[in-house]
Amino acid sequence: MPKNDMSPQEEEAFAKAKAILSEHFPNWAVIVIDDDDSLAYDYTNYYIGKTLCRETLSEMNKDDIEFIWEETESDSEDDGT
Repeated sequence: MPKNDMSPQEEEAFAKAKAILSEHFPNWAVIVIDDDDSLAYDYTNYYIGKTLCRETLSEMNKDDIEFIWEETESDSEDDGT
């Protein structure tokens, strides 16, 4: 799976995440992107990865997501209220 130019620390964290998931779940997928927009991903196997990504995207595209915005004090000052 593409791991474009991950630092040793990032590779170690990625490996730890996969190891933890593998201990607790028979099917998993991990997708990360760093500050330089480098993508890394891995999954139990191709079909599991494809299914998990497809189902996640389907859930994310539903219109029943409710966003709760918390306004901070600095946000109020910026818009003049």
